[in-house]
Amino acid sequence: MNGTVPQGRTLTLASGSPRRRRLIEAIDMPIRIVGSGNDEPLPYSVESPQAYVQRLALIKARHGLAQAQAELALGADTSVVIDRYILGKPTDAAEATRMLRRLRGRSHSVVTGIALADAATGVELTSAKVSRVHMREYTDEEIAAYVESGEPFDKAGAYAVQDRRFKPASRIYGCYRNTVGLPLCDVLTLLERIGTPATFKQGWTAPRGCPDCDRWHSITSREAEVNRL
Repeated sequence: MNGTVPQGRTLTLASGSPRRRRLIEAIDMPIRIVGSGNDEPLPYSVESPQAYVQRLALIKARHGLAQAQAELALGADTSVVIDRYILGKPTDAAEATRMLRRLRGRSHSVVTGIALADAATGVELTSAKVSRVHMREYTDEEIAAYVESGEPFDKAGAYAVQDRRFKPASRIYGCYRNTVGLPLCDVLTLLERIGTPATFKQGWTAPRGCPDCDRWHSITSREAEVNRL
């Protein structure tokens, strides 16, 4: 990294996902949100899920820099992986139904890649996190109702783990925020690495189970104690 990175910077999230837009508000720094563009190429034939989501996340981060003339841009992309096959967002009701039937009663991986791009230094950092999700034995009737609601169409694997009506998952292993679409622990780690450290906002919590999230919550609590002295 060349030169001194200024503090008190604004982080621009390049995303059209309402779930990511809600999650990023937990980071205690100025946030700006812009669209991510429509460029989501298919994976290369020899590309791993981790490499694929990081590549797409970087495309989005670069789009954020260019579109908004941002100083620091974040992109993210999530894929669902089962039987070594990457499930993206369904294109129609039939594909959404096939995805949900394939996932039913089984475990799969949720892989989210994030990318942080710094306009001032030219530095680009990426990371990927994997969580495991086990789906419950929902019925064909439940699938039909869920697809009819329109909820699956902007979601990798055709579902949202946090959906309170469908409740697709019976068990989650690893980072819950990762399964929603934005592993905030990794965002904080990349911000630290790029020279713009941040923490969670005070009082913001989420389900336990991710050691990285727990570490950042501990750091946030320690800084709050220091600030009170």
